[in-house]
Amino acid sequence: MSNLYNSYILVVDDNDDNLELIEDFLDDEGYENIICVTGARDAYDVLSEKGIDLIILDIMMPDIDGLEACEYIKTHPDYKDIPIIIATAKADLDTLKAGFEAGASDYVRKPITNDIELLARVKNALTLKCQVDYIKNINESLDDKIKDEIDKNHKKDLLMQEQTKLAEMGEMVGSIAHQWRQPLNALSINIQNLEDDFEEGLIDKIFIDNFIQKNTDIINFMSHTIDDFRNFFRIDKEKIDFSVLESIENVVNIQDAVLKNYNINLEIIGDDFIINGFKNEFSQVVMNLINNAKDALVENKIDDAKIVVELSNNKITIINNGVGIDEDIIDRIFEPYFTTKEQGKGTGMGLYMSKMIIENNMNGKIDVKNIDNGVSFEISLKSVDS
Repeated sequence: MSNLYNSYILVVDDNDDNLELIEDFLDDEGYENIICVTGARDAYDVLSEKGIDLIILDIMMPDIDGLEACEYIKTHPDYKDIPIIIATAKADLDTLKAGFEAGASDYVRKPITNDIELLARVKNALTLKCQVDYIKNINESLDDKIKDEIDKNHKKDLLMQEQTKLAEMGEMVGSIAHQWRQPLNALSINIQNLEDDFEEGLIDKIFIDNFIQKNTDIINFMSHTIDDFRNFFRIDKEKIDFSVLESIENVVNIQDAVLKNYNINLEIIGDDFIINGFKNEFSQVVMNLINNAKDALVENKIDDAKIVVELSNNKITIINNGVGIDEDIIDRIFEPYFTTKEQGKGTGMGLYMSKMIIENNMNGKIDVKNIDNGVSFEISLKSVDS
C-alpha cells in the first residue's frame, strides 16, 4: 500500500482563511501534496490535470455550491472513485443526507477549530481509498491472468483442432487411396487391353465411344471422391439446417472402400431428421466415431464385424460389435490426449474434439456405454421441428 502522506489532497473553499487553516493542519501532520482552490470550476481544472486522492469540499460556495460540485465529480467516470469529505457549518440530518446522496463519503463540521476531527477523517478516507485501490489492482491483475489463461486455452483448443484435423486428413487420404485403388486398376486394365483389341480388329466407332464413356465414368467417380474430400474439410461459417441422414451417408460413401477392405458391414437404420448446426463439423464427428469403431473391430479381429448407425428420436447411435471399453477408463475417453491405441496410432484428440463440437458448438450431448458384445456411442441433438 502507498504512503498516505504522499497522497494528493484537493481543498475547495471560497474562504481564504479556511483554506489556510486546513492547509496548515494537513501540512503539520506531514501531508506533502496539498492543492487549495477557491471554487468548483478551479477544482474541475485541477482534477483534469492531477491525479487527486481526496477532496475536502465546502458546501456553501457562490456560483457552484458544494453539493452540485460533489454530484458532478461522483458522476464523472474519471473522478467517481475519489473520496469526498464535505465541510459544512450545518450538520443537521437533512444537510448531511443531501451530502451523502450527492456522493460524499464523510463530513467535517465548520468552523474547524482543531485538527483532531479533520485529520482523523482524512486519514480514514485515504486509508480506505488505498485499500480499495489495492483490491482493484489485485482484481485487474486477476482479470489479466484470467484473460491470459482464456487466450492460452483458446490457442490450445485451436491446436487440438488442427491436430485432430490432420489426423482426420490422414484417415481421409487412406480412404481416397482405397476408393481409387479399384478404378485405377480398371483404367490400367482398359489401357493394357487397348493394344490387344486393336490387333484383333475390334476397334471401331462404337468401340471408341464405349471406351471413352466407360473410362470417363471411372474418372468422374474418382473426381467425385476428391470433391467429397474437399467439401468434408470446408470450414463452416454459420449454422444451417441440414439432413442428418444425408450427412451420415456422405461420410459412409467416403469410408465405404476402407470398410469393405476390412470386411466390415455398415448399416444405417431409422428415420431422418433435420437439425440446425455446423454440417461439416457434425460430419467430422460421425467420421471419427466410425473410424474408432473400425479400428476397434480390426484390432480385435472380430468375425462378422458390424457397425450400425441408428437414427431415432433426434438421436444418432453408432454401435459396433467389438469387445467393449474397459470400465476403468470408459469415463476418461473424452479427455484430451487420452487414447487406448498404441503409441503413434492415435492422438487422443478425436473423441475430445467430437465432444466439444457436439456439446459446445451444437448444444447437444454425446455419451458412451458398453453393451452386449460391443460399444454404443449416442449423440442427442435438437431437431429443427422440436
